[in-house]
Amino acid sequence: MPGWVIIAFFLIALVVVVTLVLSASIVLVSPITRGAMFHPSARIRVRTFVDKVPMSAGELLVDVGCGDGRVLRQARKRYGVRGLGFEVNPLIVVIAKLSVLGRRGISIRWTNFWKVNLAGADILFCYLFPDVMERLAAKLERELRPGTRVVSCNFPFPRWVHEEVLSPDSSLHGDPIFVYRFPECLPSRRSE
Repeated sequence: MPGWVIIAFFLIALVVVVTLVLSASIVLVSPITRGAMFHPSARIRVRTFVDKVPMSAGELLVDVGCGDGRVLRQARKRYGVRGLGFEVNPLIVVIAKLSVLGRRGISIRWTNFWKVNLAGADILFCYLFPDVMERLAAKLERELRPGTRVVSCNFPFPRWVHEEVLSPDSSLHGDPIFVYRFPECLPSRRSE
């Protein structure tokens, strides 16, 4: 049998195995994510966030549902922030941990962020589905410190009043990025 046939079979088998492992990891976490799957933030969205939301070295950027950690990596590289990411999909956690291997200042945890107190965040980043935004808003209202900035891709927090809406320069990934400052974003604070 020619060598190229063996290599082709090996590559096909590798793709099948990776697909099966990814599918199994999605099924494993679906009770937690309620069907949401890993979808990496587009580079233009990450660049828009990093370019337009200034951060200071040493601030803690928390990414809930951090996926492969690209938001944390770019913010760390640009500003020297400390990065903390939470992800529930074990396969994606492995990918994220490999992507930050050897980089100080970024920690990826295989943890359900709903079970973690987020009070230490200076900036909180999320790209979650609309069906969890109200529940997340309630969690953040209980836990965040005054002055914490919250950034949400695509979907606004119900009832919260954004400070700014960023628009990536892309026809494909031009959905809004909402920027909030806690607790000024709360409607009750706006009337004061």
